[in-house]
Amino acid sequence: MRKRILLLTLAVTLLGLVIFSAVSANISYRTLIENTRRIASAQLNALTAEDVGAGDEAAALALSRHMGGLRITFLDSEGMVTGDSFGVAAGDSRADREEVSAAMAGGEGFSTRHSDTTGEEMLYVCRALGEGYVRIGLPVSSQTDAFLDSLPALIGFLVLDIAVCLVFSYFATDYALRPVKELALRSRGEELLSTSYKELYPIAEILNRKNEEIRAQMNVIGEEQQRVARATESKNEFISNISHEMNTPLTSIKGFAELLEHGDLDEETKKKAYRIIKSQADRLSGLIASIINFNELDNDELPCFDCDVALAAKETAESLRADIEGRGLTLTVDAEEPLIVPTRPERLQEIFGNLIRNATKYNKENGSISVVVRAGRAPYAEVSDTGIGISEENLKRVFARFFTVDRSHSGKHGGFGLGLAVVKKLCDRAGWRLKVDSELGKGTTFRIEF
Repeated sequence: MRKRILLLTLAVTLLGLVIFSAVSANISYRTLIENTRRIASAQLNALTAEDVGAGDEAAALALSRHMGGLRITFLDSEGMVTGDSFGVAAGDSRADREEVSAAMAGGEGFSTRHSDTTGEEMLYVCRALGEGYVRIGLPVSSQTDAFLDSLPALIGFLVLDIAVCLVFSYFATDYALRPVKELALRSRGEELLSTSYKELYPIAEILNRKNEEIRAQMNVIGEEQQRVARATESKNEFISNISHEMNTPLTSIKGFAELLEHGDLDEETKKKAYRIIKSQADRLSGLIASIINFNELDNDELPCFDCDVALAAKETAESLRADIEGRGLTLTVDAEEPLIVPTRPERLQEIFGNLIRNATKYNKENGSISVVVRAGRAPYAEVSDTGIGISEENLKRVFARFFTVDRSHSGKHGGFGLGLAVVKKLCDRAGWRLKVDSELGKGTTFRIEF
């Protein structure tokens, strides 16, 4: 940055000096020509007819010597040479020369040009005198020569300019860039950047936006790391739970298979062993099916359509009524008003099936189960029971995979702790809010807000 400012400052000043020198040389040259013309014109005005004499070459040479070696040319009224101090033959026409034609038209004229006769740049002044004209010529420098003559002084100024630019640019850039450096240092902090320099407003705004984007990205990265950590922890817990759930039936199967292998059992014990092996194999098969179903929810991309929540609640409850009443429980369903939501019937049936079976499994003797569906401005569905309830510390874990409130109930009724996890996942995918309210020893209510 400092180097660029130095080069730019140097280039601007050098260009300025060159232009200034050219313009100054041009003005000086024009001033010189004008002063020379006036002197020559004054000398012509001082001439008399006696100075012209015969107007021939000899008279021109004599007058030239008298005037310090100036070129003298005598012309007749037609612009023809009658005498010239540089030996131009008499009779040559000079009427086409600028100064001569101007004098013939207005009494006096002048011009500056390169002379083929003298081989120099000449200033000519011509004036009418008597019956003819007298022309004075004197050598002058060309405009190019005048500029070249100024080069030594210009080079000196250029050297001085470079030295000044070096010193000036060093302190100027340091002064100019100091606010930017301060802004850059402050940008590493957390506070919002501001500056008193209007020119730096855009930079401050850009840095603030970038800082905000970086903070947002860092938050996203932090959240992603937390999700990865939770996913890793969940995976490890999932594997541990699967291993535990599978180990119980596999241990039973292996144990009774070894007993049968020894062949020292009576028929009744053999039948009991066969029944246990079959039930544990069924339990193991059910566990595998539940895990597959739970994982397939993430890959369910089938389209949704309008479904009646009340209808799904009633059909599911009626399909489970026989088992519920067979356990000595009472089932009531209050779902008369249609409640239409975008989903699929099998998903609603899975949600109500898991909630109702859960209420059945953890209910008390002679308890009751209530299913309620309400439409309106705040539609919801509830499944309540009068069962054993859930302790406050377990409410936070109730939707976790493989979590069961009472492990003895899990073993007794074949539960794997995946039912409520499935309900939670289905509600989250649909954008519904799932809430649980429970009091230990008095019952539990699961509420879905659509």
